[in-house]
Amino acid sequence: MVAGCLSDFLWVLANGTGPMEAVEYDEHPSRPNALLTALAEAHATTPRRPARTIIAEARAEFPTFSEDIEELRR
Repeated sequence: MVAGCLSDFLWVLANGTGPMEAVEYDEHPSRPNALLTALAEAHATTPRRPARTIIAEARAEFPTFSEDIEELRR
């Protein structure tokens, strides 16, 4: 799980963290992307937070996400 909503996902991208990095790595170094930051500032309805915070919140909110998706594939 990367983010709990689209707005939070925009902030994750603005931080320079992509979906693969969010899933594959525990550490999410901040590499801000100016274009994606501007997009998030224009469209996100949630406050800006570090990517690691957003990802941790999403994983806590949806702890069985991966298992649920795997179950749907069967």
